Amino acid sequence: MNFALFLTLTLLSAAQGRTAPPVVSTRLPEAVQLVAGESVEVPISVAVSEGYHLQANPASEDYLIPTRLELKTSGGVTVGKISYPPGKPYRLNGAEKDLQTYNGNFEIIVLLKASGAARPGKCTLQGRLHYQACDSKTCLFPASVPLTITVKIVPATRSH
Repeated sequence: MNFALFLTLTLLSAAQGRTAPPVVSTRLPEAVQLVAGESVEVPISVAVSEGYHLQANPASEDYLIPTRLELKTSGGVTVGKISYPPGKPYRLNGAEKDLQTYNGNFEIIVLLKASGAARPGKCTLQGRLHYQACDSKTCLFPASVPLTITVKIVPATRSH
C-alpha cells in the first residue's frame, strides 16, 4: 500500500462523515500486586471488532500509525518495557505486500517497577491505547481508549 492510496482511503472515510465506532476495547487485571523494590509483568488484553484490524507495533511502513500503549508513572511505580505481540500478515486488495496487523484478541505486556522507597498502598496508573482501525476499504481516524491500572504496593518482606 503506498502513501497516496492510504491517504485516499483515509480521506474517503472522512468525506463520508464516518465516525469511529467503538472497534477496540481493553481488559485489565482488577488489581496488580507489586512488592516495593520489585517488578511485575502486566497483561493488557485488547479486543478488535470483527472486520477491523490495527497496525502492529512497529508498523510495516513509516506512514502507518502503530498501535501504541501510553502509561504515566505514579506513586513510586514506573513503567518499564512494553512488549507488543508480532503482527499478523494482512494484504489489501491491489497491494504489493503484506502489512503487519493485529485483529481479534491480543495482549500487550507492560513491565511495572516499584521503587524500594515506594509507600505501601494503592496507586493508579492512567494511560491510553492509541490506534488506527481499518477495514478492507477504509481507515478510521486515529483514536484512543483510556485505561487505568490499579496497583497495590506491598512492603518487601525481610527474611533472616
